[in-house]
Amino acid sequence: MRLAELVQESVSGYWGSPPGDADLDALAITNGAVTETSVNWVKAPLRSFTQAQFDKAQICPEDVLITTSGDCGKVAHMRRGDLEFPAAATNFVRLLRFRDRVDPRYAFHFMCWSGFKSQLQPFIRGTSMQNLSWQSASAAVKVYLPSMGEQCRIAAILDQADAIRSNRRQVLAHLDALPGNLFRSHFPSANFPRRAIGDLGRVSTGKTPPTSAPGMFEGEIPFVTPGDLESDAPVARSVTSQGAAHSRTVEPGATLVCCIGATIGKVGLASARVAFNQQINAVEWGPDVDCAYGYWATRSIRPLIVARGASTTLPLLPKSKFSELRLPVPPLEQQREFATIVDAARQPRDGVLQALAREDELFASLQARAFRGEV
Repeated sequence: MRLAELVQESVSGYWGSPPGDADLDALAITNGAVTETSVNWVKAPLRSFTQAQFDKAQICPEDVLITTSGDCGKVAHMRRGDLEFPAAATNFVRLLRFRDRVDPRYAFHFMCWSGFKSQLQPFIRGTSMQNLSWQSASAAVKVYLPSMGEQCRIAAILDQADAIRSNRRQVLAHLDALPGNLFRSHFPSANFPRRAIGDLGRVSTGKTPPTSAPGMFEGEIPFVTPGDLESDAPVARSVTSQGAAHSRTVEPGATLVCCIGATIGKVGLASARVAFNQQINAVEWGPDVDCAYGYWATRSIRPLIVARGASTTLPLLPKSKFSELRLPVPPLEQQREFATIVDAARQPRDGVLQALAREDELFASLQARAFRGEV
């Protein structure tokens, strides 16, 4: 059965106008507010809609949302109790209401499945901004649709399995927040002298080797770009020794900071000798700063980095301005003590990550079996 046959109503929403300008105000669910499986309400701005716009795009319990522009194919299901404030879909989000013979939770799980995502791919086009041709995609996507009772049973099984993964992610989020909390408790900024980053280490801006020249890429030296910062995945690209000579490299322990673009303020710690691109400034710390402390101290000023780099066009914090930012500098002994505590506190994280990876694999297998009618 095709997905389009199961959808009773499919609506693309509106961006609306500034709050107070039209008939009523509501939360605007943008493509950026839709996460992999839910809505991040913090990222949903308040906008004003005409009554006709709101009547058409209002989000109700049991609606399913899918992003159709930018990061296409992200899905959310509105449960009862999710909507504490009026909300409406925007023009980059499509609101779906299914026919009576479809359990919305079953449809949601199907649309979160990698098999559904792969069926969408031929209908996603664009380079700088991707767009999903929903009408064409929904007419082509095949759906396994058992009886309503079977749909509800499968959805309940997937809900239970997904709850285990959600709990694991919450543990991971707490572990990720712990070092920042420890930093703030150990080093109140008023208690220590502050010095400019440029005085504490050598600051350099990265460079991309010429892509048209042979022998530059696919080597043994990781080539870091902003997408690699604050990620548990291995660095996606690499360069050869020749490529590194046409780039910039830093040694293990350097702090890497994105200082241009939408991800300005992201921070990474070099665990090996790496090359990096022109969106990143790196700091190789001098004798007054422990490398681990320098990394967490730099992360602590992320809001300042974002604010100093704010622009009406492209966020940008030049190397000269970045070097002027000031960090608290406690005695080196205290820095090292903090680094030891953080290292011990983060040791359980690897185990949690491995467990989550196993659970993700099992869940993907369960999804595939469920939508083949094998559960």
